[in-house]
Amino acid sequence: MSSPPSTPLPPHTSRAHPADLATLLILAVVTATLAAAVARGVPLERDLAVHVALLAAFGGIAFTLRRNPDARWTPYVRGVAVIGMMFTLYSTLGHVAFRAIPWLADPALERADRLLALGRSPSLLLQSVGTPGWTEFLSVFYAAFIPYLYLSILLGLIGRPAAQRDEFVTAFALLYTASFLGYLFLPARGPIVYMADAFNAPLAGGPVHATIVRTIDGLGGPHGAFPSLHVGASFLAAAFDLHRGDRLRGWIYVPLVILIAAATIVLRYHYVVDLVAAVLLASGALYAAPRLLARRAGAGR
Repeated sequence: MSSPPSTPLPPHTSRAHPADLATLLILAVVTATLAAAVARGVPLERDLAVHVALLAAFGGIAFTLRRNPDARWTPYVRGVAVIGMMFTLYSTLGHVAFRAIPWLADPALERADRLLALGRSPSLLLQSVGTPGWTEFLSVFYAAFIPYLYLSILLGLIGRPAAQRDEFVTAFALLYTASFLGYLFLPARGPIVYMADAFNAPLAGGPVHATIVRTIDGLGGPHGAFPSLHVGASFLAAAFDLHRGDRLRGWIYVPLVILIAAATIVLRYHYVVDLVAAVLLASGALYAAPRLLARRAGAGR
């Protein structure tokens, strides 16, 4: 993946930051979608109020950051605000989509998976891998996504030159914005729910797998299958370091990304097409981020 050299941050630009714009875009789309659902009589008034408040809050933050482009704290506040808002949306958006959108994407995703596998379902083909031992082993890496993501974000915010940090935050915002559009308009619960009757037996692992199941069930059950942010965010963090940051760290990440991807399929939380879409979106975000920032820097001269 080629990208232009990191553009030094300009001393001043009045143009809105692409990470701010991406975050405002997804907040506005979610809010408008919920408003349309409420207008149809769907009882989502509380969720609409929450997302209106989130949109207003981030709008205020973005305005403040735009008014203070030269402040030393601006890039750090932007990074925390953008990433924090995306994490908030991850929790607030989950099951709202199934009520706001009058269709389910699982049938189409399952058909797409069969096309990829020449007429057979990858989820069903991989049933033999779902032994108790493999289930528990892969559950460890599925759960490792959270600390891996947090560590990647921490290193992305405090362990990079300013231009790289700006590019990382922008790519992160673009990936999550595109992914949440998928969560919202293609609501899906994944093979573990949609194809439950097609499997020979439920998965049986050990304590790690049981903890994952309890945690997901406590959040209302599987949701947000398309695309897989487990894979998209993991791929983005590794690819960014391989091409723009610490190559050694990027290569260390690669086996973890592969095992996380395998876990999402074997544990039945995602279709293969979810992973393909995630990698494409992450690649697009990595491609677009430096170019959007270069355009913004040029506008500020």
